[in-house]
Amino acid sequence: MTTRRNLFRAGGTLALLAALPFAAGTAEAQKRGGDIVMAQQAQPPTIDGMTTTAQASRNISLHIWEMLITRDENANVVGDLATAWTVSPDGLTYTFTLRDARFHNGKMFTSADAKASLERYARVGGSPFMKPVKEMSTPDAKTLVITLNNPVPGFLEQLSSPRAPAVIIPAEEAGKEANKIEFIGTGPFQFVEFRPDSHVKLRRFDGYMQNPNATGRDGFGGKKTAWVDTITIRFVPEGGARTAGLQSGEIQVLEQIPTPSAKRLANDKSVTMHEMMPWAFQTFIFNASQPPTNNTKVRQAIQAAIDPEEVMAISTDGSYRLLHGWQYPNTPYFQGDLGKEAYNQKNQAKAKQLLQEAGYKGEELLILTDSSFKNHNDTAITIGEQLKAIGMKVNVKVVDWPTALSGTTKKEGWNAWPLMMGIEPYEGPYNVVSFFAGPNARIQVEDPVIGAANATLNSALTLPERQAAFAKFQKQMTDEA
Repeated sequence: MTTRRNLFRAGGTLALLAALPFAAGTAEAQKRGGDIVMAQQAQPPTIDGMTTTAQASRNISLHIWEMLITRDENANVVGDLATAWTVSPDGLTYTFTLRDARFHNGKMFTSADAKASLERYARVGGSPFMKPVKEMSTPDAKTLVITLNNPVPGFLEQLSSPRAPAVIIPAEEAGKEANKIEFIGTGPFQFVEFRPDSHVKLRRFDGYMQNPNATGRDGFGGKKTAWVDTITIRFVPEGGARTAGLQSGEIQVLEQIPTPSAKRLANDKSVTMHEMMPWAFQTFIFNASQPPTNNTKVRQAIQAAIDPEEVMAISTDGSYRLLHGWQYPNTPYFQGDLGKEAYNQKNQAKAKQLLQEAGYKGEELLILTDSSFKNHNDTAITIGEQLKAIGMKVNVKVVDWPTALSGTTKKEGWNAWPLMMGIEPYEGPYNVVSFFAGPNARIQVEDPVIGAANATLNSALTLPERQAAFAKFQKQMTDEA
């Protein structure tokens, strides 16, 4: 039976995955050859792997490209193109030893490619983790040295994050702008074609060089074996169509299957399903720069009015659990009951009072959502109805996923945005906090408390200091809604 780890190294955290049997025995006993079709909900906004945090892109890009270091099945840092690394006692210098690898154009990978790729990431990458880097050097073809301006305890975690992966491309491509590169990597599959609104096609790279230190499959790293000739990743937004394709054999792997379909197919012996809980946070993000959501009391009114149980029951078809925190329980940065009193209030009277105190006069609240992800769309509609009940004028605008993702990077044109945040809580606190920090914060304002918490999180040398910084972040997110 195929499993998530047999075929794919990309994908992020998934709710459910279903697969048809295509070979007997273990993966190592399989014969090479054949084609496989995977269906995912959304079209990627880009295939330029390092430039976006979109799961729809990551599903594809981490077949094509590799990273210096990545994450294993339990989110620990492991080698990918780097076989070993050391950190100086002062926490400023990172020295990476690189393995042999070959790009899809036949060129051998060297430290010059790693350096040029990270320099490009600093310009166009989807995460700001390169900002503390002072300089990079290449003493020889197999060594990369990164020197920081100041200690960053989470630097390896951020460099290895698959969120907006720091993929390695040929040095000759690294001078190009975002979305202008040739799709050439060192990964087990190479790019064939991208047809918008249809599919991406990949084929096995027969010149692929495996990590010699890897003994088996292990998350985004480990031993990578391309068993099939080609992979076709189709964009199928409608859940029923994905399920029908699976049952007919037209599709072999689903990124996600609707919960009702999963329940219906539970006893189908031709289908294997893997339930992933926890797998994501459903968030409702405000644009705090535009009226009426630039008013704290309006945001607090919405916070008081929302019924999370109804939102989650509808948007997930019953596959959910309620949580007030910004990290998962039983992880180092979970903050206990901090902020719990403001969560799941379902208090319409309080919400109406806060709107009155805010001076709300019926201004339109524009919720921007997309047609690709059911949980986004259902969340927007459900919250919209809850807010109409407290007297707010609500407009739910539905666009495609790339338009929604791009639109919410701008200050104008929206007030709120539902986002299923999957990879960030899995990888720890750094990219959760940075998503809301700094001049490019997705709340569209630079919050000094969140900024200070982010700075401490990325500089404090002890875990208790970093945990305290995360607590300040979570409190501010709650207090300011």
